[in-house]
Amino acid sequence: MTEHAELEKAIESLPWVARRELMDFLAYLQQKYCADAPNAKLGGAWAAIDFDVDDVNVRDLRKRVT
Repeated sequence: MTEHAELEKAIESLPWVARRELMDFLAYLQQKYCADAPNAKLGGAWAAIDFDVDDVNVRDLRKRVT
């Protein structure tokens, strides 16, 4: 069995809620390891809030606060 087939079989054996959690984790790994991955999006109660902050904004805020 190929690695792809093993992954597919393992994913199909998971309940829906675990698949959703897996998708979230995969998005995290893409963000961590891929420079061209999109920025993380807020979810849940935060999803409706327009939150567009990048590393430059965070560095500027840290400089102003310290």
